[in-house]
Amino acid sequence: MVDNPTQIESVLNNLVYALFGQSGLQHAAPREIGNLTVFDHPETVDQIVKSPAVFRKNFSLISALGLSRFNTNDEDWAARRAITQDRYLAAAKPSSERAISTVYNKQLDDCDASMPGIQQALFAASLTIFYGALGLVPDIAPTAALLDRVRDVLRRLQYYSWVPPTTLERNSAIHDARAVIADFGSQLMAHPRSAAEMHRFSDKARGIEGFSPIEEFVMNLFAGVETTVATVSWVMDRLGANQQVQERIQSEIDSNNNQTPYADCMINETMRYLPPIPFLVREVGADTLLDGKSLREGQLILLSIVGVHQHPAFWSDPRTFDASRGEFMEDSFDRRAFIPFLTGPRMCGGARLGRLEVKEAVRALVRRFSFARADNVIRFDYGLALRPAGGSSLGVSRR
Repeated sequence: MVDNPTQIESVLNNLVYALFGQSGLQHAAPREIGNLTVFDHPETVDQIVKSPAVFRKNFSLISALGLSRFNTNDEDWAARRAITQDRYLAAAKPSSERAISTVYNKQLDDCDASMPGIQQALFAASLTIFYGALGLVPDIAPTAALLDRVRDVLRRLQYYSWVPPTTLERNSAIHDARAVIADFGSQLMAHPRSAAEMHRFSDKARGIEGFSPIEEFVMNLFAGVETTVATVSWVMDRLGANQQVQERIQSEIDSNNNQTPYADCMINETMRYLPPIPFLVREVGADTLLDGKSLREGQLILLSIVGVHQHPAFWSDPRTFDASRGEFMEDSFDRRAFIPFLTGPRMCGGARLGRLEVKEAVRALVRRFSFARADNVIRFDYGLALRPAGGSSLGVSRR
Protein backbone atom coordinates (compact mmCIF):
# COMPACT_ATOMS: atom_id res chain seq x y z
CA MET A 1 0.00 0.00 0.00
CA VAL A 2 1.41 3.39 -0.99
CA ASP A 3 1.81 6.02 1.75
CA ASN A 4 0.18 4.12 4.65
CA PRO A 5 -0.49 6.89 7.23
CA THR A 6 -0.79 4.47 10.15
CA GLN A 7 2.54 2.81 9.38
CA ILE A 8 4.24 6.18 8.88
CA GLU A 9 2.91 7.46 12.22
CA SER A 10 3.95 4.27 14.01
CA VAL A 11 7.52 4.22 12.70
CA LEU A 12 8.21 7.91 13.36
CA ASN A 13 6.63 7.88 16.83
CA ASN A 14 8.43 4.68 17.81
CA LEU A 15 11.74 6.31 16.86
CA VAL A 16 11.08 9.19 19.26
CA TYR A 17 9.75 6.86 21.96
CA ALA A 18 13.06 4.98 21.68
CA LEU A 19 14.97 8.22 22.27
CA PHE A 20 12.84 8.97 25.34
CA GLY A 21 13.37 5.43 26.56
CA GLN A 22 17.16 5.78 26.36
CA SER A 23 17.30 9.26 27.88
CA GLY A 24 18.06 10.17 31.49
CA LEU A 25 20.45 7.23 31.92
CA GLN A 26 24.22 7.05 32.19
CA HIS A 27 25.79 5.39 29.13
CA ALA A 28 29.40 4.33 28.85
CA ALA A 29 29.49 4.86 25.09
CA PRO A 30 27.36 6.16 22.21
CA ARG A 31 24.42 3.91 21.30
CA GLU A 32 22.78 2.91 18.06
CA ILE A 33 19.29 3.38 16.67
CA GLY A 34 18.98 1.48 13.43
CA ASN A 35 22.22 2.18 11.57
CA LEU A 36 22.78 5.59 13.20
CA THR A 37 25.11 6.29 16.12
CA VAL A 38 23.30 8.38 18.76
CA PHE A 39 25.08 11.18 20.62
CA ASP A 40 23.40 12.80 23.62
CA HIS A 41 26.14 14.04 25.93
CA PRO A 42 25.76 17.84 26.09
CA GLU A 43 29.48 18.49 25.69
CA THR A 44 29.73 16.22 22.64
CA VAL A 45 26.58 17.56 21.00
CA ASP A 46 27.82 21.09 21.62
CA GLN A 47 31.05 20.22 19.83
CA ILE A 48 29.14 18.73 16.89
CA VAL A 49 26.72 21.62 16.34
CA LYS A 50 29.55 24.16 16.63
CA SER A 51 31.56 22.37 13.92
CA PRO A 52 29.30 22.70 10.84
CA ALA A 53 32.19 22.15 8.44
CA VAL A 54 32.76 18.66 9.88
CA PHE A 55 29.19 17.72 10.79
CA ARG A 56 26.96 18.83 7.97
CA LYS A 57 23.22 19.05 7.52
CA ASN A 58 21.67 16.16 5.66
CA PHE A 59 17.92 15.97 5.12
CA SER A 60 17.82 13.33 2.42
CA LEU A 61 14.39 13.16 0.78
CA ILE A 62 13.08 16.14 2.75
CA SER A 63 14.89 18.27 0.19
CA ALA A 64 12.09 17.34 -2.22
CA LEU A 65 10.25 20.28 -0.64
CA GLY A 66 13.11 22.45 -1.79
CA LEU A 67 16.30 24.00 -0.48
CA SER A 68 16.36 26.57 2.31
CA ARG A 69 18.50 27.72 5.22
CA PHE A 70 17.36 24.56 7.02
CA ASN A 71 19.00 22.04 4.71
CA THR A 72 21.99 23.78 3.15
CA ASN A 73 25.58 24.32 4.21
CA ASP A 74 28.51 26.73 3.99
CA GLU A 75 28.17 29.90 1.85
CA ASP A 76 24.78 28.78 0.55
CA TRP A 77 23.41 28.63 4.09
CA ALA A 78 24.95 31.98 5.05
CA ALA A 79 23.44 33.72 2.03
CA ARG A 80 20.01 32.26 2.75
CA ARG A 81 20.22 33.20 6.42
CA ALA A 82 20.87 36.83 5.49
CA ILE A 83 17.57 37.04 3.59
CA THR A 84 15.40 36.78 6.69
CA GLN A 85 17.58 37.12 9.79
CA ASP A 86 17.32 40.88 10.20
CA ARG A 87 13.52 40.66 9.88
CA TYR A 88 13.29 38.04 12.63
CA LEU A 89 15.49 40.06 14.97
CA ALA A 90 13.51 43.24 14.35
CA ALA A 91 10.23 41.42 15.01
CA ALA A 92 11.57 40.11 18.32
CA LYS A 93 12.58 43.46 19.83
CA PRO A 94 11.08 44.20 23.27
CA SER A 95 9.03 46.95 21.65
CA SER A 96 7.17 44.24 19.70
CA GLU A 97 5.87 42.54 22.84
CA ARG A 98 2.63 44.54 22.98
CA ALA A 99 1.82 43.92 19.32
CA ILE A 100 2.43 40.18 19.65
CA SER A 101 0.29 40.08 22.78
CA THR A 102 -2.51 41.86 20.93
CA VAL A 103 -2.47 39.30 18.12
CA TYR A 104 -2.77 36.34 20.50
CA ASN A 105 -5.38 38.06 22.67
CA LYS A 106 -7.57 38.81 19.65
CA GLN A 107 -7.39 35.32 18.20
CA LEU A 108 -8.09 33.64 21.56
CA ASP A 109 -10.95 36.01 22.41
CA ASP A 110 -12.79 34.87 19.29
CA CYS A 111 -12.08 31.12 19.31
CA ASP A 112 -14.13 28.16 20.51
CA ALA A 113 -13.35 26.88 24.01
CA SER A 114 -12.04 23.56 22.70
CA MET A 115 -8.62 22.19 21.84
CA PRO A 116 -9.30 22.30 18.07
CA GLY A 117 -10.59 25.86 18.42
CA ILE A 118 -7.61 26.98 20.49
CA GLN A 119 -5.06 25.35 18.20
CA GLN A 120 -6.69 26.95 15.18
CA ALA A 121 -6.40 30.33 16.94
CA LEU A 122 -2.76 29.68 17.83
CA PHE A 123 -1.93 28.85 14.22
CA ALA A 124 -3.73 31.99 13.02
CA ALA A 125 -1.82 34.15 15.51
CA SER A 126 1.56 32.63 14.69
CA LEU A 127 0.89 32.95 10.95
CA THR A 128 -0.02 36.59 11.44
CA ILE A 129 3.19 37.29 13.35
CA PHE A 130 5.42 35.44 10.87
CA TYR A 131 3.92 37.23 7.88
CA GLY A 132 4.05 40.52 9.78
CA ALA A 133 7.79 40.11 10.35
CA LEU A 134 8.15 40.24 6.57
CA GLY A 135 5.70 43.11 6.15
CA LEU A 136 2.90 40.85 4.90
CA VAL A 137 -0.65 39.91 5.90
CA PRO A 138 -1.66 36.24 5.57
CA ASP A 139 -4.85 34.82 4.13
CA ILE A 140 -5.33 32.60 7.19
CA ALA A 141 -7.63 29.76 6.09
CA PRO A 142 -5.97 28.82 2.76
CA THR A 143 -2.49 29.26 4.24
CA ALA A 144 -3.32 26.98 7.17
CA ALA A 145 -4.65 24.40 4.68
CA LEU A 146 -1.41 24.57 2.70
CA LEU A 147 0.61 24.10 5.90
CA ASP A 148 -1.42 20.97 6.67
CA ARG A 149 -0.32 19.63 3.30
CA VAL A 150 3.31 20.58 4.00
CA ARG A 151 3.13 18.73 7.33
CA ASP A 152 1.75 15.60 5.64
CA VAL A 153 4.41 15.63 2.94
CA LEU A 154 7.22 16.20 5.46
CA ARG A 155 6.09 13.24 7.54
CA ARG A 156 6.15 11.00 4.50
CA LEU A 157 9.52 12.27 3.30
CA GLN A 158 11.03 11.84 6.75
CA TYR A 159 9.59 8.34 7.00
CA TYR A 160 11.21 7.44 3.67
CA SER A 161 14.52 8.67 5.06
CA TRP A 162 14.26 5.73 7.50
CA VAL A 163 12.27 3.19 5.50
CA PRO A 164 13.35 3.04 1.83
CA PRO A 165 10.35 3.71 -0.42
CA THR A 166 9.29 1.89 -3.52
CA THR A 167 9.68 3.82 -6.75
CA LEU A 168 5.93 4.51 -6.74
CA GLU A 169 6.00 5.79 -3.14
CA ARG A 170 9.02 7.97 -3.78
CA ASN A 171 7.54 9.49 -6.92
CA SER A 172 4.19 10.08 -5.21
CA ALA A 173 5.78 11.91 -2.28
CA ILE A 174 8.01 14.03 -4.52
CA HIS A 175 5.03 14.89 -6.74
CA ASP A 176 3.00 16.01 -3.72
CA ALA A 177 5.93 18.02 -2.38
CA ARG A 178 6.33 19.91 -5.64
CA ALA A 179 2.55 20.41 -5.89
CA VAL A 180 2.24 22.08 -2.49
CA ILE A 181 5.22 24.34 -3.24
CA ALA A 182 3.59 25.31 -6.55
CA ASP A 183 0.29 26.08 -4.83
CA PHE A 184 2.07 28.17 -2.20
CA GLY A 185 3.78 30.02 -5.01
CA SER A 186 0.48 30.72 -6.75
CA GLN A 187 -0.96 32.12 -3.52
CA LEU A 188 2.05 34.32 -2.76
CA MET A 189 2.51 35.67 -6.27
CA ALA A 190 -1.19 36.56 -6.57
CA HIS A 191 -0.78 39.37 -4.02
CA PRO A 192 1.40 42.37 -4.94
CA ARG A 193 2.97 42.74 -1.47
CA SER A 194 3.95 39.10 -1.10
CA ALA A 195 5.09 38.96 -4.74
CA ALA A 196 7.34 41.94 -4.06
CA GLU A 197 8.75 40.19 -0.99
CA MET A 198 9.52 37.09 -3.06
CA HIS A 199 11.37 39.35 -5.51
CA ARG A 200 13.33 40.75 -2.55
CA PHE A 201 14.25 37.20 -1.56
CA SER A 202 15.52 36.56 -5.09
CA ASP A 203 17.49 39.81 -5.23
CA LYS A 204 19.19 38.98 -1.90
CA ALA A 205 19.97 35.46 -3.16
CA ARG A 206 21.80 36.42 -6.34
CA GLY A 207 24.62 34.00 -6.80
CA ILE A 208 22.73 31.00 -5.35
CA GLU A 209 22.19 28.66 -8.28
CA GLY A 210 18.60 27.48 -8.68
CA PHE A 211 17.32 29.59 -5.78
CA SER A 212 13.55 29.47 -5.20
CA PRO A 213 12.09 32.19 -2.96
CA ILE A 214 8.93 30.12 -2.51
CA GLU A 215 10.86 27.13 -1.13
CA GLU A 216 12.79 29.40 1.22
CA PHE A 217 9.62 31.08 2.44
CA VAL A 218 7.64 27.86 2.95
CA MET A 219 10.31 26.10 5.02
CA ASN A 220 10.88 29.20 7.16
CA LEU A 221 7.13 29.54 7.67
CA PHE A 222 6.57 25.90 8.57
CA ALA A 223 9.52 25.73 10.97
CA GLY A 224 8.53 28.90 12.79
CA VAL A 225 4.81 28.30 13.10
CA GLU A 226 4.88 24.55 13.74
CA THR A 227 7.41 24.65 16.58
CA THR A 228 5.72 27.64 18.27
CA VAL A 229 2.27 26.07 18.26
CA ALA A 230 3.68 22.69 19.33
CA THR A 231 5.42 24.25 22.35
CA VAL A 232 2.33 26.19 23.46
CA SER A 233 0.20 23.06 23.03
CA TRP A 234 2.54 21.12 25.32
CA VAL A 235 2.35 23.87 27.96
CA MET A 236 -1.45 23.54 27.93
CA ASP A 237 -1.13 19.78 28.20
CA ARG A 238 1.18 20.00 31.22
CA LEU A 239 -0.97 22.65 32.92
CA GLY A 240 -3.93 20.33 32.60
CA ALA A 241 -1.94 17.53 34.23
CA ASN A 242 -1.20 19.54 37.40
CA GLN A 243 -4.00 21.69 38.79
CA GLN A 244 -1.90 23.18 41.61
CA VAL A 245 0.74 24.34 39.15
CA GLN A 246 -1.96 25.75 36.89
CA GLU A 247 -3.59 27.71 39.73
CA ARG A 248 -0.22 29.11 40.80
CA ILE A 249 0.60 30.28 37.28
CA GLN A 250 -2.90 31.68 36.77
CA SER A 251 -2.53 33.72 39.95
CA GLU A 252 0.91 34.95 38.88
CA ILE A 253 -0.28 36.03 35.43
CA ASP A 254 -3.57 37.50 36.73
CA SER A 255 -1.55 39.86 38.94
CA ASN A 256 -0.52 41.72 35.76
CA ASN A 257 3.05 41.78 37.01
CA ASN A 258 5.45 41.59 34.07
CA GLN A 259 7.72 39.34 36.15
CA THR A 260 6.38 35.78 35.86
CA PRO A 261 9.14 33.45 37.12
CA TYR A 262 6.90 30.39 37.57
CA ALA A 263 5.31 30.72 34.15
CA ASP A 264 8.75 31.23 32.60
CA CYS A 265 10.06 28.18 34.44
CA MET A 266 7.08 26.13 33.28
CA ILE A 267 7.75 27.10 29.65
CA ASN A 268 11.43 26.20 29.93
CA GLU A 269 10.66 22.89 31.61
CA THR A 270 8.16 22.08 28.88
CA MET A 271 10.79 22.72 26.20
CA ARG A 272 13.33 20.69 28.18
CA TYR A 273 11.10 17.70 28.71
CA LEU A 274 9.26 17.82 25.38
CA PRO A 275 11.57 19.62 22.92
CA PRO A 276 9.75 20.62 19.72
CA ILE A 277 12.64 19.20 17.65
CA PRO A 278 13.56 15.96 19.47
CA PHE A 279 16.57 15.02 17.35
CA LEU A 280 18.81 16.07 14.47
CA VAL A 281 20.70 14.12 11.83
CA ARG A 282 24.16 15.17 10.69
CA GLU A 283 26.49 13.84 8.01
CA VAL A 284 30.16 13.39 8.92
CA GLY A 285 32.29 15.48 6.55
CA ALA A 286 35.64 13.79 7.28
CA ASP A 287 36.90 10.75 9.14
CA THR A 288 37.05 11.61 12.82
CA LEU A 289 37.06 10.17 16.34
CA LEU A 290 34.31 11.32 18.71
CA ASP A 291 33.60 10.01 22.23
CA GLY A 292 35.83 7.03 21.45
CA LYS A 293 33.79 6.23 18.35
CA SER A 294 35.42 6.17 14.93
CA LEU A 295 33.25 7.98 12.41
CA ARG A 296 33.81 7.78 8.67
CA GLU A 297 33.23 10.43 6.04
CA GLY A 298 29.66 10.30 4.74
CA GLN A 299 28.30 8.50 7.81
CA LEU A 300 25.03 9.77 9.30
CA ILE A 301 24.77 10.34 13.05
CA LEU A 302 21.83 11.27 15.26
CA LEU A 303 21.93 14.01 17.89
CA SER A 304 19.31 13.34 20.56
CA ILE A 305 18.00 16.65 21.90
CA VAL A 306 15.79 14.57 24.20
CA GLY A 307 18.92 12.92 25.58
CA VAL A 308 20.78 16.21 25.98
CA HIS A 309 17.81 17.63 27.91
CA GLN A 310 17.66 14.64 30.21
CA HIS A 311 21.32 13.88 30.74
CA PRO A 312 21.76 12.83 34.40
CA ALA A 313 25.13 14.56 34.76
CA PHE A 314 23.53 17.92 34.01
CA TRP A 315 20.01 17.68 35.47
CA SER A 316 18.54 16.65 38.81
CA ASP A 317 15.98 13.85 38.41
CA PRO A 318 15.94 14.48 34.65
CA ARG A 319 13.14 12.04 33.76
CA THR A 320 10.65 13.88 35.97
CA PHE A 321 8.68 16.87 34.69
CA ASP A 322 9.18 19.53 37.38
CA ALA A 323 7.20 22.73 36.75
CA SER A 324 9.29 24.64 39.31
CA ARG A 325 12.64 23.02 38.41
CA GLY A 326 15.44 24.45 40.51
CA GLU A 327 17.92 24.72 37.65
CA PHE A 328 15.57 27.13 35.88
CA MET A 329 14.32 29.01 38.94
CA GLU A 330 17.91 29.57 40.08
CA ASP A 331 19.29 30.05 36.55
CA SER A 332 21.96 27.47 37.35
CA PHE A 333 21.63 25.15 34.34
CA ASP A 334 24.45 24.50 31.90
CA ARG A 335 23.53 26.17 28.59
CA ARG A 336 24.97 23.23 26.67
CA ALA A 337 22.32 20.97 28.26
CA PHE A 338 19.31 23.08 27.22
CA ILE A 339 19.12 23.65 23.46
CA PRO A 340 15.46 23.76 22.35
CA PHE A 341 16.53 26.23 19.63
CA LEU A 342 19.92 24.53 19.16
CA THR A 343 23.14 26.48 19.63
CA GLY A 344 26.22 27.59 17.78
CA PRO A 345 26.30 29.11 14.28
CA ARG A 346 23.26 27.10 13.16
CA MET A 347 21.07 28.13 16.10
CA CYS A 348 17.46 28.82 15.09
CA GLY A 349 17.33 32.30 13.58
CA GLY A 350 13.84 32.87 14.96
CA ALA A 351 14.69 31.82 18.53
CA ARG A 352 14.07 35.25 20.07
CA LEU A 353 10.80 35.69 18.20
CA GLY A 354 9.73 32.15 19.08
CA ARG A 355 10.39 32.67 22.79
CA LEU A 356 8.48 35.95 22.76
CA GLU A 357 5.54 34.35 20.98
CA VAL A 358 5.35 31.40 23.37
CA LYS A 359 5.49 33.70 26.39
CA GLU A 360 2.69 35.95 25.13
CA ALA A 361 0.60 33.01 23.91
CA VAL A 362 0.79 31.29 27.31
CA ARG A 363 -0.16 34.50 29.12
CA ALA A 364 -3.14 35.02 26.83
CA LEU A 365 -4.27 31.40 27.26
CA VAL A 366 -3.97 31.30 31.04
CA ARG A 367 -6.02 34.48 31.42
CA ARG A 368 -8.87 32.96 29.40
CA PHE A 369 -8.92 29.21 29.90
CA SER A 370 -8.47 26.42 32.41
CA PHE A 371 -7.26 22.97 31.39
CA ALA A 372 -7.85 19.55 32.89
CA ARG A 373 -6.53 16.12 31.97
CA ALA A 374 -8.29 12.87 32.68
CA ASP A 375 -4.89 11.20 33.00
CA ASN A 376 -1.21 12.12 32.91
CA VAL A 377 -0.13 9.84 30.05
CA ILE A 378 1.96 11.73 27.50
CA ARG A 379 0.97 10.90 23.96
CA PHE A 380 2.65 12.61 21.05
CA ASP A 381 2.59 12.83 17.30
CA TYR A 382 5.96 13.35 15.61
CA GLY A 383 6.36 14.86 12.16
CA LEU A 384 9.55 16.96 12.19
CA ALA A 385 8.12 18.75 15.23
CA LEU A 386 6.82 17.00 18.35
CA ARG A 387 3.14 17.75 19.01
CA PRO A 388 0.57 16.36 21.46
CA ALA A 389 -1.39 13.55 19.84
CA GLY A 390 -4.82 14.37 18.53
CA GLY A 391 -7.75 13.13 20.60
CA SER A 392 -5.94 13.52 23.94
CA SER A 393 -7.82 13.68 27.22
CA LEU A 394 -7.18 17.42 27.70
CA GLY A 395 -10.36 19.32 28.52
CA VAL A 396 -10.84 23.10 28.17
CA SER A 397 -13.15 25.59 29.88
CA ARG A 398 -13.33 29.37 29.83
CA ARG A 399 -12.46 31.04 33.11
